[in-house]
Amino acid sequence: MAETPLWQLGIPTFAGKKPEEQAQAGPSFHFPPPPSEIAQLPVDATGPLNQPGPAEQSSSEIQPAAYQVQSAATAAVGTPGLPMPPLPAAAELDLPVAPVGTSVPVPPPTDPSTPIGQALATGAAVESAPLAEETASWYEIPWQWVTRGWKNHAELGLDGSSGNSRTLALQTGLEMKRKTERYTLGIDFDYRKATNRGLTTEDNGRLNLDYDRLFQDSKWSAFGKFGAEWDQFKAFDSRLNLNSGLGYHFIRTDDAMFATRFGAGASKEIGAPDDDWKPEAVFGAEGEYQLNRYNKMKAKVDYFPAWEDFSDYRVVSDVAWEILLDDTDNLSLKLALTDRYDSTPQGAKPNDVYYSLLLLVKF
Repeated sequence: MAETPLWQLGIPTFAGKKPEEQAQAGPSFHFPPPPSEIAQLPVDATGPLNQPGPAEQSSSEIQPAAYQVQSAATAAVGTPGLPMPPLPAAAELDLPVAPVGTSVPVPPPTDPSTPIGQALATGAAVESAPLAEETASWYEIPWQWVTRGWKNHAELGLDGSSGNSRTLALQTGLEMKRKTERYTLGIDFDYRKATNRGLTTEDNGRLNLDYDRLFQDSKWSAFGKFGAEWDQFKAFDSRLNLNSGLGYHFIRTDDAMFATRFGAGASKEIGAPDDDWKPEAVFGAEGEYQLNRYNKMKAKVDYFPAWEDFSDYRVVSDVAWEILLDDTDNLSLKLALTDRYDSTPQGAKPNDVYYSLLLLVKF
């Protein structure tokens, strides 16, 4: 019978690697090293311990290898199986040292308006950007200047019909207003066009610029006014008016305003039978009132009588009610009524009344 191998009987037979295989595998390390392999380091007699001769260290003081650097000598590292060169003394290291009295340059502070790329190119210190406080909306404003101190909105209204009659009416506009402690600047533009069976039945627009300059803490102010109006179905192509004078603010708060004005100027009808400049006076009143968070009322009336004959006059009136629909996108609904009266229509009707329902987008 063949003999059964010892490894099948559960008896270990591995006696370790041969010396030649251990030499090929490389040195082995033990931590901490045995006391017999700890190197004895020389200590200078003039050192802080003032003990001549070599000093022997225990294995508990070696972490992870026994070595010691002296000011004028080198230390030997004893590691079993791994030779290491002696460490140089601190005085022999070639370390860069700044001359005495040398100051470290500090980058200049950065202007907050300086772009980050320009600040980095010049070596200036750049502060971290502050947290964003504005809420992103679905539209972008390309001209940032119109959002600084301005209250603006664009308006649009559209209606039509199809069947026995085909009508289409369009009204659009833009209103911009800047209010400060010294002045108030307003820009107002409106345009209307209506068609019936492809024929234009209404095509007109107007532009108004109003400027009020306050006198410090006084309720009095000086104003300037420019107006332009054009209408395809009037006896003139366009009308211009320039006026200036004094105003008085009875109320001027964040929620309410009421002011009156009186002045003088002139108007000119271009394309009319009489296209000369006519001197005229101006009397006006304007008011706004914020009823609550969602409702705002506005009214304005201007009366332009001719200085030579007060029976020759014009009256422009505007009344509007704004209803806030959405706080996030600043959407509002506007109900507006406009009345333009001319006592000398030159063959046309003297009175034009416009009423509209518009959607406002504030920015």
